[in-house]
Amino acid sequence: MSSKEKPPPTVARWVLAQELRRLRGDRSFTGVAKAIRSQGSSLARWESGKADGQVPGVHSLERLLAHYEVSAEETAQLMDLRDIARTPGWWQGRDIGRPYGTFIGLEAAADDVAAYESQIIPGLLQTEDYARAVIRAVSAPERVRAEEVADRVAVRMRRQEEWASRRTPHLWAIIAESALRSRVGGAAVMREQLEHLLELSEEEDLLTLQVLPFETGAHAAMEISSFTLIDVPDAGLTSVYVEGPTADIFMDDPGDVTTYRRVAEHLRKASLSSPGSRALISQILEDLYS
Repeated sequence: MSSKEKPPPTVARWVLAQELRRLRGDRSFTGVAKAIRSQGSSLARWESGKADGQVPGVHSLERLLAHYEVSAEETAQLMDLRDIARTPGWWQGRDIGRPYGTFIGLEAAADDVAAYESQIIPGLLQTEDYARAVIRAVSAPERVRAEEVADRVAVRMRRQEEWASRRTPHLWAIIAESALRSRVGGAAVMREQLEHLLELSEEEDLLTLQVLPFETGAHAAMEISSFTLIDVPDAGLTSVYVEGPTADIFMDDPGDVTTYRRVAEHLRKASLSSPGSRALISQILEDLYS
């Protein structure tokens, strides 16, 4: 844990959770919780940097660190981490779930992100009209109000603005051909979306774009609709984010990360090169919209 540069709030929460888990060692939740007059379930949430985690209160953290006999210097560092972790992100207060907020925070801190999508264009690459069409469609079963849809679209656009301003992370996006041919929002919306993809794909310092064509046939991600690999080297963190209709999941177990990284490598080899991908997108534009 470096004190030279302050981490973003989401990363601070993750690092604090890792440090608390390290300090507990082989002590039981029950024993530690009893010693600091807390509950084992609270301690478990403090040790989770994910969306289900919780930042401990000042006095709770002081009691915990005193129980672990942490030095004054390290205590000060961890208390600083706690303060940073409690800082609200720009997305807080918007109509999004905690897992998505955690994802936004990690994305902002990442050096590299690798995303695979079989059905839709990745969020960072969506036009506003395309994003609105997607969000309306997936929100329809829940009868989400128009105002909530607009709020979610605004969050997605803000993510893109922040990404373009920071110029990080580098995004390696692998998109299945089926996502490019699906007329989300209608012909005009999809034409604008494909043209936007072509424009963004020229910014190679920010984006590597590959298309997984139909002709590939069987491939390593056939049972996976989408996933995102997030690398935050400054925090020693790599996580896999899988978004679903009822739950969004973060996986940072080394075995899970290795599995998804291998899948990503297979997809990169099975997909078209960046020039070949741009050529296919141009061909789809010509075929569907000429």
